[in-house]
Amino acid sequence: MNTLGERIRNLRKQNGLTLQALAGEGLSKGMLSLIENGKAKPSMESLAYIAGKLGVEINELLEEIPSAQLRDVLSEAEKLHSTRMEDAETVKERAAETIRLITPYLESLPVRYESARLLELYSRAAYYSGKSEWPETLRKAESMYGTLHLENQVADVQLFRVMSVFHKREYKEALTMIESARSSLEQRNAVLDPLKKLDFAYFESILQFAVGDFRHAVEKMNEAIAFSKERRIFYRIEDLYRLAAMDAILRGSKEEKDFYLTKLRQYAIFSDHRETAEMTDIIEIHYLNSFARDYAHADQMIDRCLADAGELDISFLALEKGKAQFGLGHLDEALKWFHQHEIYEHLHHPFDLGIHYEKDAYLALIHLQKNDRHAALAHAEKARQLMAPLPDSPYKQFAEEVYEKVRRSA
Repeated sequence: MNTLGERIRNLRKQNGLTLQALAGEGLSKGMLSLIENGKAKPSMESLAYIAGKLGVEINELLEEIPSAQLRDVLSEAEKLHSTRMEDAETVKERAAETIRLITPYLESLPVRYESARLLELYSRAAYYSGKSEWPETLRKAESMYGTLHLENQVADVQLFRVMSVFHKREYKEALTMIESARSSLEQRNAVLDPLKKLDFAYFESILQFAVGDFRHAVEKMNEAIAFSKERRIFYRIEDLYRLAAMDAILRGSKEEKDFYLTKLRQYAIFSDHRETAEMTDIIEIHYLNSFARDYAHADQMIDRCLADAGELDISFLALEKGKAQFGLGHLDEALKWFHQHEIYEHLHHPFDLGIHYEKDAYLALIHLQKNDRHAALAHAEKARQLMAPLPDSPYKQFAEEVYEKVRRSA
């Protein structure tokens, strides 16, 4: 990092001043030269004089990292953080770039927003890189945000910590953490902006669904939807409607499912968001296959989606195509599509996992019909084992029913 003298020299040159011009009447040219070369320490009076001539606050001279430099580093870090990342390898590459960018400044950060944000971004990058120091750096960021009374940023840090536990599929611990974080903020009378309130309500709801507490999950979800409507805030509304649609499907309420999917389609038109429309079709296809057992309708919808996939998850379509082909009695075609399906590492919620774990139950049924009971039992046992840690759901029940059917036939 630059010394005090180097910071003065750099600012002097940025302002186009000579040694004599900066020294003026308050300092000798020789003394200023000694200060810039680190051979003399200025008094506070001299520092105030120099800062005034340079047009900066005295604190900027005393800080090891000038404010402008700190802002430039943060700007670069934010670009890396906000760039869309399609796969795990890209995530790790951007995280490594972020770490290299911020590391030289970590030990000299002054107490200010830019510093706290850099600590937060470093911690997030360290988390995605698998570095063990990320919790401590995140704690420092939270502490600095707290010192600066930036409650919304404190809340962001807490939510990131919660989701890191959720990603380990420790659902109960994550739920306890988010409830504790919300309670702590409320006790401090922290004033959160509406978007942050929606974040807390949404994540608390999905965690309650994850542990099987459907009653409180639905209450929190409906509370968030009502809050969004009241404030006319569309942030998180897509996530909330998708969650509500899945809840309706799992409860067997076709009417509510149709209502929320209609809302999603309206939102897709309003926001001109193609991906929302595509995901709405995916939810409908999943309902037709796994719940209505209307395989012909599902197959038609899948073909339309495959013809114009856009940003759609092709692997998920392969899963649903396999289910539809099985239901239509095309066993070899179903196997071909199932073999194209893979579970991505970013899936963590029991809803998502249950949907994907169904594949092995269907494979068990296919092999059973092909009289390969050994393969059928292997897939049935795998589906059952995968579903075992998840809360009760129609997916888990289906896997159990398939297992019993295959076992009895063996």
